[in-house]
Amino acid sequence: METPAESYRNLQFASMGAMRSCTCIIMLDKANYKAHGTGVFIQIQEHYFLVSAAHVMDRHGEFFIFLSQEYEIIYPGGDTYINRTENREKDELDIAALRLDDDCLPHIKRSYSFVQAEDLAVNHIFQPWEYYSFLGFPASKAKVKYKTDIFGITTLFHFTAPIGAEYYEEFGRNPYVNVVATYNRKQVYDGSKGTYGRGPYLYGISGCGLWFTDPSDLAAGIIKPKLTAIMTDWSTKNRNIIIGTRIDVVTAMIKKFLDIDFPDSSILKIR
Repeated sequence: METPAESYRNLQFASMGAMRSCTCIIMLDKANYKAHGTGVFIQIQEHYFLVSAAHVMDRHGEFFIFLSQEYEIIYPGGDTYINRTENREKDELDIAALRLDDDCLPHIKRSYSFVQAEDLAVNHIFQPWEYYSFLGFPASKAKVKYKTDIFGITTLFHFTAPIGAEYYEEFGRNPYVNVVATYNRKQVYDGSKGTYGRGPYLYGISGCGLWFTDPSDLAAGIIKPKLTAIMTDWSTKNRNIIIGTRIDVVTAMIKKFLDIDFPDSSILKIR
């Protein structure tokens, strides 16, 4: 018989499919396939977005995403809402949203799902336990398979916990804007083997989602992961740390440009 902890961990595993369905790898160089980052699709009312790190979205117009396993691709078009800065390395927001246009949207909807507005965890209070996971595509795991012409992509799905707000200053981050979470590289889940082992470098996962699986969903019998943040940085000061920007920043930025009916964040304001 499963323990409560085992049941909860299995709920997190069961949530992986929902997370994966609205997450894409962002690519450069159609001739040689170079992984550039990760993105998450979200929908607010009649508007559809691809959300990622700003340093990934800076290459909009150059990057493409896969639509199928047969290497069908699309260069997503639309308007970008981006945090512009002269120095991305010191950008604590590093966040952007691409409002998808009518030309690309039908093709993307055929291949991906969109996180619905009610599943965007605005005003989320982060808890110091492994209720969270991030899912993205490390560049080192996106490459042509040995002695084949097959381009393989491996998904990284990792359980994590936010660190205490008192440590954020050490990483130059603000708990009202950011989330700082752990990356235990020695204990990373390998979905192909169903085991845990040493994980990859995190280059390429910029723009991936940080998801909260509510323990109460276990009793309710539902699978409903909530998007709490977009992860943007793998700390160079401490390789056991990954940093992201709260989803509150994303929705507040979108509301700055579009007239949409969506709850305001009580945590921050964007002017």
